Amino acid sequence: MRAGDARFIAGGAVALAIAMGVGRFAYTPLLPVMEHDAGLSVSMAGVLASSNLFGYLVGASLAMHPITHGKRLAIVRWGLAGVVVTTALMAGPQLLWLPLRFVTGVCSGFVFVFASSIVLERAASARAPSWPPLFFSGVGFGIAFSGVAVPAFVAYGGSHAAWIGIAIVSGIVLLVSARWFIDDAPAANVAEAGIDTPLPRRSTFAWLLAIYTAEAFVYIIPATFLVAIVTRIPELSRYAALSWVFVGLAAAFATFPWIAAAARLGKARALAVAFGIQAIFIAAPVFSRSPLAIIFSAVALGGTFIAITIFAAGLGRDIFPHKTNDAVSRLTVLYSIGQIMGPIVATQLALRYDSYSPALLAAAGVAAIATVVTSITIRDQRVS
Repeated sequence: MRAGDARFIAGGAVALAIAMGVGRFAYTPLLPVMEHDAGLSVSMAGVLASSNLFGYLVGASLAMHPITHGKRLAIVRWGLAGVVVTTALMAGPQLLWLPLRFVTGVCSGFVFVFASSIVLERAASARAPSWPPLFFSGVGFGIAFSGVAVPAFVAYGGSHAAWIGIAIVSGIVLLVSARWFIDDAPAANVAEAGIDTPLPRRSTFAWLLAIYTAEAFVYIIPATFLVAIVTRIPELSRYAALSWVFVGLAAAFATFPWIAAAARLGKARALAVAFGIQAIFIAAPVFSRSPLAIIFSAVALGGTFIAITIFAAGLGRDIFPHKTNDAVSRLTVLYSIGQIMGPIVATQLALRYDSYSPALLAAAGVAAIATVVTSITIRDQRVS
C-alpha cells in the first residue's frame, strides 16, 4: 500500500473511531457510572440511547439529499468536530444530555454514510478489497479506546471527567489525522441505475434492507447495555469494563478473517454465518454467569456486527454501483430505525422483569430468524 493510501485509510479509521467508537459507544461503559454518580434511571438510560440513535437516523436521512453529496468531505470534517464538542459538553448539566446525545447522533450519521461511501468508491476504483475492513476496524478501535479510557478517567473524576477526557483525546487525534482523509475517487465507470429503478436485483436490496434493520435491533441491545448487565452480576462486576474492551478488540481484528471467509463463501453466505454466531452467543450471559460466558458474548458481538456492516454495505454497492451514497444512506436509515427500537424494547423488558436477560433472549431470537432469512433471500451480485 502506498503511503498516501495508508494515510487515507488511517484517517478514515480514525473518523469512524471518533464518530462511532466515541460518539455512540462511549456511552456504554459510562452508563453504569452515570447511574451511580448522577442517579441516571433505567428508563432515562434508554431515552438517552434512543435520542442518540434517533439523531443518527436524522443524519443518515439528510445524507440522502443530493445537495449534500458534493460537500461530503466537508460534512465529514464538521461532523467529527461536532462529535468531539458535544461529547465534551456531556459533562455539563443533565438538562443538556438529551439534546446533546441527539446532535452527536446526527453528526455520527453524516460521518458514517459519507466516509463509508468515500472509502468504498476509492477501494473499488483501486481494486483494493482490503481497504474496507481496515477502514471499518476503526469502530472497534474506538470501542476498545472507550473501554480503556473511561475507567481511567472515571477513577480521576467520575463520569464528568470521563466525558471531557475522551473528548480531548479524540480532538487531539482528529487534529493530527484530519488531512489524511480526502475525497478523490474517480466516478464509477458504469451505467447509472437509480436506486428505485425496477431492476431484477432490487428485490435482493429490499431483503438486504430488512435483515440489516433486524441486525440493528439485535446488536444494539448488548452494545448499549452489556457493561450495565455485567455490572449488575456481583460475581462478574469486576469484568464489566474489560468486557467492553473485548468487544472493541474483536470488532477491530475480526474484520480480516471475515474478509477471507467472504472470499471463500461470498458476502451473502458470510453474512448468514455472522448472524448465526450472534444468535448462538450474544445471550450467553443469560445461561451462565461465568467469566467465559461474558467473553464469548463480547467477542461474538464485536466479532460480527462490523462484519455484517461491511458485507451489507458491500452488497449494497454491488447492487447499485453508481449510487453508493444512496444505497449506503438507505441501509443506514433502516439500520437507525432498528437501533432506536432496540433500547426501547430492552428498557421496557428490563423494567418489567427487573433484568436485561429477556432483552438478550429477544435479540438472539431475532438474529436466529435473520440467519434463516439471509440464507434464503440474499445472493451475491455481479457488478456491472
